[in-house]
Amino acid sequence: MKKAAVLLMGLLGFESALFFYYYFFGEHGHRKIRDLQQQQEHLTTTVQQLQKEIEQLEKRLREFKEYPYYKEKIIREQLQMMKPDEVIYTLP
Repeated sequence: MKKAAVLLMGLLGFESALFFYYYFFGEHGHRKIRDLQQQQEHLTTTVQQLQKEIEQLEKRLREFKEYPYYKEKIIREQLQMMKPDEVIYTLP
């Protein structure tokens, strides 16, 4: 009877150790879930930043379409273009 009890206790201990190993380190374990949650938080932050950037670009596009002054400003500053027969002076 004592041998059976010791065997059952050993088996229970082994089974408990196996359970905890898979719970913490297994394919769907606690550590994997925590890593996936951190990855999700990072991706959520990235999505929010990209949404802000999209809003800024949409604002610039609206301004470009609505205001001729803004369109001319972009053409002159970023594309470095000028009107025909126009002379541009630059200071050193």
